[in-house]
Amino acid sequence: MTDQDTLHIFMTLAERLHFRQTSERHHMTPSNLTRMIQKLEETVGTALFERTKRTVSLTDSGRRFYEFAKATVASYEQFQSEIKTETPDQLRGTIRIYSTVTAAYSILPGLVKSFRNRYPLVTTYLETGVAKSGDAALRKGTADFAIAILFKPMSDEFLSQSILKTPLVFVVPSASPTRSLTAIPLIFPEQGDLATIINHYLADQSIRIDIHSVVEGHEAILAMVAAGLGGAILPQAVLDHSHLRGSVRVQPLAAPLPILEVGMVVRRAALHSEVKKAFWEFLET
Repeated sequence: MTDQDTLHIFMTLAERLHFRQTSERHHMTPSNLTRMIQKLEETVGTALFERTKRTVSLTDSGRRFYEFAKATVASYEQFQSEIKTETPDQLRGTIRIYSTVTAAYSILPGLVKSFRNRYPLVTTYLETGVAKSGDAALRKGTADFAIAILFKPMSDEFLSQSILKTPLVFVVPSASPTRSLTAIPLIFPEQGDLATIINHYLADQSIRIDIHSVVEGHEAILAMVAAGLGGAILPQAVLDHSHLRGSVRVQPLAAPLPILEVGMVVRRAALHSEVKKAFWEFLET
């Protein structure tokens, strides 16, 4: 019988296909991870991964075992929820959250800490990446929840709830005399909801801008502004939690920028799990 921890580690490796990233996430050495996978393959009687010096991929058996592992973990969590006592501290299971790096250190710490105080036996896994990949992570089932900009209507497959509202601000290098969007090249975000919101604002104000570069990630954009390469439109929350805030300044605009609403998104189907449902209800309080 394969234990739940092994299944979770296998699932992470199957999703990331990277031994170092998987070992770091589960606080183990790459050599221990390799031995664990070898033992798992011996137990199931077949190779689950194909490995070269540069790549890792799932075998056909590995893909089938991944589906088995997901179903087994979900069934175990459901069983645990059915036999749990009435006290919250007995709830067991896992939640997996997808978040940008900025949201991971500006939004999640307080939420996760409060949730763990209420449900100490629930394990929380966090994956960080660019905002536009959150939807794919939910659809593939590699994340149960994702932090996202709440901007456009969602399909009935998803539910969302707001967790933060933050104004967008126009930031320029601290020594810059710039007072308008047209007086400095902009460091623009890659395509996504934030880029769409900024484009709508510019169109509404009939503003034509000069784009210096298109960059992925709020911190990377802010770093380029701090380096004096241009200005940018970013959430105030990004600036508030950045060590670079002393190297830039906020320049007010004649027409105020929009308020950005950030929320947690979940697939409806995930809420059949008691532990996922508990986290969702916790967010509502």
